[in-house]
Amino acid sequence: MSKHYAIIIWIKNLIFLIQALKRRTCFGLTPAVQSHGTILNKIYTILTQNRYIFLFLFSIAIFFVGTPANAQTSRLYFAGYLGLNTSNDQDFSESSSSTSGDIEMKNTLLYAGALGIRLSRQFRLEGELSYRKTDMDRITFSDGGDFELGGELRTWLALANLYYDFDVNWKNIQPFVGIGLGFGWHNGEVYDLSGLAANVSEDSNGIAWQVGGGFKYRVNPDLAFTSAYRYIDSTDLTFKSYDWDYGSHEFLIGLEYDLPIR
Repeated sequence: MSKHYAIIIWIKNLIFLIQALKRRTCFGLTPAVQSHGTILNKIYTILTQNRYIFLFLFSIAIFFVGTPANAQTSRLYFAGYLGLNTSNDQDFSESSSSTSGDIEMKNTLLYAGALGIRLSRQFRLEGELSYRKTDMDRITFSDGGDFELGGELRTWLALANLYYDFDVNWKNIQPFVGIGLGFGWHNGEVYDLSGLAANVSEDSNGIAWQVGGGFKYRVNPDLAFTSAYRYIDSTDLTFKSYDWDYGSHEFLIGLEYDLPIR
């Protein structure tokens, strides 16, 4: 795989991510990106229908791969990520009405930034802060009934991630796996349009963790493209009378830039 071909694949992955968020359904769920819709439509149109913009981005990529893609020499790096958050159906119980069931969430964007340090050739430690806002779609009660649901869940996660970079470097492509542990801040607003459960607006905080893996493509000693999947989970959330089982799948693309500190 040539360097230029890998850059094309990364740009196509970006187009796929934007296209997935534009669709009414993705991976069997319904995305919640109406607030981003106009911007995503414009970006998608530019990338897919304007070949000059695509060639311009490709030219920038060629500029970055102008130097040999040797192994990184800096211990410190900064990383930025854009991703697709696809939530599981969230199991819940609600004490005031003695009901239970699950809540279907919509897909949404997530944004993350991280500062990392390399402990060795294979191990690196990373501090990450991420944000996602997920709209609620429907509520299904265990004893029957499926209704439209209003509300949203805002989540900030601060994670300490430990990654292992495999000592495999085929065509500058390196796989990695990682685990993370940290803390989550959640704000939940539930508006049950059926009237069978309580409406709430409440904060809930707790321990969060993640596990995942992906691939890194280093285009020069200071810059790498990344593509990854991870599963996010946390302790149960409590929003007044609601007890909520939180979990989600996330697909990320990003950039990793080595800071000029040796």
